[in-house]
Formats: sequence, C-alpha cells, structure tokens
Amino acid sequence: MASPPSFPEAPFRLSGTPEHTEYTMPASSRILASAHQTIEERRDFFKLFIIAVFAVTSLLFTLYLVVSRDQAFSGSVYPLIPHLYLIPIILMALWYPRRGLQVTLLLIAAILLLTTFLFLEGIVGNPFIALLNAGMDIAIFVALALYAKDRTLVESFLRGFFEHSGLGETFEEAMEHPSVRAKIKFEGAFEDVIRALHNPEDEVREEAARALGELGDRRAVDPLIGLLSDENRYVRREAAKSLGRIGDERAIPALISALKDEDRYGREGAAEGLGEMGEKAFPALIEAMENADWHVRMGAAIALRIIGNREALPVLIRAMQDENRFVRREVVKSLGRIGDHSVIETLIAALKDPDRSVRLRAVSALSKCNDPRVVEPLIEALNDEDSGVRLRVIRALEEIDDPRAVEALNNTI
Repeated sequence: MASPPSFPEAPFRLSGTPEHTEYTMPASSRILASAHQTIEERRDFFKLFIIAVFAVTSLLFTLYLVVSRDQAFSGSVYPLIPHLYLIPIILMALWYPRRGLQVTLLLIAAILLLTTFLFLEGIVGNPFIALLNAGMDIAIFVALALYAKDRTLVESFLRGFFEHSGLGETFEEAMEHPSVRAKIKFEGAFEDVIRALHNPEDEVREEAARALGELGDRRAVDPLIGLLSDENRYVRREAAKSLGRIGDERAIPALISALKDEDRYGREGAAEGLGEMGEKAFPALIEAMENADWHVRMGAAIALRIIGNREALPVLIRAMQDENRFVRREVVKSLGRIGDHSVIETLIAALKDPDRSVRLRAVSALSKCNDPRVVEPLIEALNDEDSGVRLRVIRALEEIDDPRAVEALNNTI
C-alpha cells in the first residue's frame, strides 16, 4: 500500500485573503500522531512476523512433498495443502484488507500451478478431483478477503439495526462489543470520542470520525484533519465528511489536499465534505479547478455540483477542454445538474468527446434539457461508434416529445 497523501508544500490561497495561508498541524496533534505511528509500526512488525511463520512453514511442507517424490504419501495429503495456508490467509485478509484479496488470487494461481505440476509428475491422478477438494478452501479464502475488504458494509447493517439503542457507556466501551455496534448517546462524550480516534481498530476510528461530525464541535477540526492521513480509506472518508458537516473554514485547505487521496473513497469523502461546506468553500473550489493535479480538479467539479451555485458555470464550461477524461466526465455531470440553457451548446459539443463515458453523460444531460436544440444532435449521435452510447441516445429520444425524435426512432427499427 502506498503511503497516505501528504499536505501539499505550496499553501492554498483562501478567498478574500491577500496573502497565502498555510495549514500546520498543532504540536500536540503531531506528537500524538507520531506516537500512534510508532505503536502501529511495532504492531505491524509482529503481525507480519506471525503471518511469515505460518506461510513459511506451509511453503516448506509443500516443497517437501514436491521434492520427496513419494507419490503415495503426496497423493494422500495433497487435499490438505490448501488448509495449510488457511491461517496466514485469514490473518492477511483481516489485518491487511487492501492486500487480502490480491493475496487470495495469488494463492488460487499457486494452487492451479501446483496441481498441474503434480499431475504431470504423476502424483495426482485426477486434477479435477484435486481442485474440487481444494475448492471449498478457495471459496473460504475469497469470502474472507472480500468481507475484510469491505466489512464496513456489514457494520452499516448492524449500526442501522441498533440505531435507536443507547448504551450508558463511553464511546470506546460501546464499540468494543463484538456483536453490537450500537449508536450511543453523545451528550458529554466529546473526550471519549477524541480518544477513540487513536484506537487500533479501524471500525472504532471510523465511527468516532462520524460521531464528531454529528456532535458538530469545532474543537474536533484539528483531530479530524489529522485523520485525513489515516491508513484506512473509510476512516479518511468519514473524517472528510465530518469536517464538511462541522463547516469550519480552517478545514478547506486540508480537504482540497485530500482530493488527491490515493483511494476513491477518500477522494469522494473530501469532495462531499467540501460540498457540505457550501459557499464557504466555493472560492477555493473555483481556484482548485486550475490545480495541476487532475484528482483535485475532478473533486472540485464534484463539490461544485453538490453546492449548486450557477456562478461556477463559466469555470465548468472552460473545464470541458480539460485534458483528463475523468475531469471532463464529472464536469459534464455538473453542467447537467446545475446548468441552464447557456450550457446546452457545451453539452452538444461533448457528444463528440473522444471518451465514451463523457459522451454517455452528455446524452443523459441533454435528455433533461427540454430544449428543441438538442434533438438533431441526439439524432446524429445515433451513429456513435459505441453501442452503449447509441442505446442511451435511443432512450433519450424516447423521452423527448418531438416529431423528429419519433421519426428517427422509427427509422432505426
């Protein structure tokens, strides 16, 4: 996993301020972050050591079977080989969810290669039966890895089920229940929630970040900004969204920097947080549309769409010339959401964009314009080289009450 994104060296300029303002994490937060990082590094060392011991032991036993050439013994114990890797794979999936699925896929490839090799050596008589014996373990590996990779989905169901329960405990005590992720009563629990931000469990930090947004206490701004570099993508997302709910302008530069997050969830959280800021973030987002990093430009377009201020339309129209297709795609969606009749020509031009995803969204936006100017360009788009775009155009024309659209559709039959 790549290291979390750092704040940019160049400071961000906020609207209405003649000089640049640079965000600096408070000394106390830096000390806590440093101590937490040291603890995490030690914990990671022991985790990797345990995984390595089990993995190496399993590998040595597998190599012994291959080298020994004892066909009778190897054939009898081969179905047990996948079980040998069960413990290290479970630990890898649960402790390192971002790598669990990749490791599982590598394991499946290794089992296939090993089965093929043993079959060619005559140790395994029927490779299909051997793979069938290993299939249950492979299924378990995949299920564990997928669960660990997106286990917050399961937690969300639990949180919803216990949404109306209030435990008379501190935040961390409530979160430590293995079967209940209950929503607690937050009155007077600010310090408990702040302490929970340093909990080693990802789910606890995620829930703490979300709780701080619900509390709306401005004292949480600096701790939440520090959490934007957390190792867990869901924690970073919730921290960004909570900063948006709190609405303190001090968080704007950090949120714009978080638009560079290596993970989609982190970037979406930052964009949503800036959108929640509303007009406070508007000037900084307009400036961010000129940022050198395309992730920032894309996130700014999303945030401007959430805010919905039509004063952004000239900037968004210019951004349709952006070199990055993902930026243009989000800009088209923003123009379709907040635009007026002044953006129709820009959306029509987007029907010729080299990227199919941009053209798809341009068709969708034009279908909702209720303007006769869009009919002929959409009819022309029936000849698009991409079948998905053509299908979207057909659906768009079906929604338009215009004789030209009806005639064009009849001609396609």
